[in-house]
Amino acid sequence: MPDSSIKIWSPSKKFIFRFSFIFIFSFLFVFNNGAFPIFGYISKPLTDLMHWLTPWFAKTILRYHYDYTIFINGSGDTSYGWISLLLLLIIASAGTIIWSLFDAKRPNYETLYYWLTTAIRYYIALMLINYGVFKVMHLQMRPPSLVQLMQPLGEYTPMGLAWTFIGFSKGYNILIGIAEILSGLLLFRKMVVLGALVTIVTSINIMSINYFYDVPVKMVSTALFLLSLFLLLPFVQTLFSIFIKGRPAQLTTIQQPRFNKAWKRKGLVIVKILLLTVFGVQQVIGIFKTLEQMNAYYKKSPLYGIYHFEKNDENIKTIPKEWRQIIFQHDNDHAFVRDIDYNPQTLPISIDSQKHKLTLNSYQYDYAIDQNGNILLTKTVENSMEKIKLIKQDPKQLELKKHSFHWIQEYPNSR
Repeated sequence: MPDSSIKIWSPSKKFIFRFSFIFIFSFLFVFNNGAFPIFGYISKPLTDLMHWLTPWFAKTILRYHYDYTIFINGSGDTSYGWISLLLLLIIASAGTIIWSLFDAKRPNYETLYYWLTTAIRYYIALMLINYGVFKVMHLQMRPPSLVQLMQPLGEYTPMGLAWTFIGFSKGYNILIGIAEILSGLLLFRKMVVLGALVTIVTSINIMSINYFYDVPVKMVSTALFLLSLFLLLPFVQTLFSIFIKGRPAQLTTIQQPRFNKAWKRKGLVIVKILLLTVFGVQQVIGIFKTLEQMNAYYKKSPLYGIYHFEKNDENIKTIPKEWRQIIFQHDNDHAFVRDIDYNPQTLPISIDSQKHKLTLNSYQYDYAIDQNGNILLTKTVENSMEKIKLIKQDPKQLELKKHSFHWIQEYPNSR
């Protein structure tokens, strides 16, 4: 006599689940994006396989002509990424057919469904927490640099414009960072509905920026949205009753598989604690490493500032007459120059702050800084002394820097 307590899934539901299980798990492995601690080491064999299989599939089967050998980097929407996604869809389809042939009589996949949703919950939560922490620390989108402050709007790419807009406000970064950190609700099984509702809203915001400002993380952000929807599928009718019909309804909790032995139950708790501990340690180490790298990269130049070339009627041979502006920003080997038509140019430089020497445009100058911050460059050329004065500009006088938060505003200021 069959056990009446066992749930019987329809053939179509089982078929859809098999496909979802194979595809989603393979996606989580291939497009992990650093979500799980030390996962890169565990998934390396699969990553190496995809690095061989995807280019082979693109070249041999698809006859694809773009550069499919650029693996996932700062861009998640590379040709390699999209072809890998197609491969996973094909593999999931084939695997579903084979699985259905050999496992058609199983009544349900309740246990596998639980573990699938657990993997999804942790994937979404850990990934968004990672992004959220970096936003709260104001490390992902940086405040506008001197070069960006002097850059015409038309020179920005859509992504550059979005990054500058978001990076301008530390408060806005903290706000959206907190919203992403709230995805941590998904780490708790009983909070899955609230957590998924939060991550749906959060992922829609991320998707909107990625889609409409051409940020190359469209695939993963879309996945975060669809996976959040997947978590809510069992609760659709209940949520419809609450939010649409206005009727009372009770949310159920996804039931954890029963473990008959105590060591299994305790082991699961220990694994969860270890995973979250390693993730937390990884976050702290990652923040300190990022801060160290950014402090080194964004270290200010000894001549840090925006300067205009003083008009000089003398015949200056070492500097083109067309140059009108120069920006010394980071303590590296480049300066940024604009000419009379405001065309940009990046030039190699060398600054010896101890000897007060500057190498620019293949000439070495002595430089002196006056009390106003202006720089005087001097260079002997053909027995005559060339003097070039750089007039320092105050970035705080720019409109973007002058205006901050006001409770009272008599008129809008939308210049």
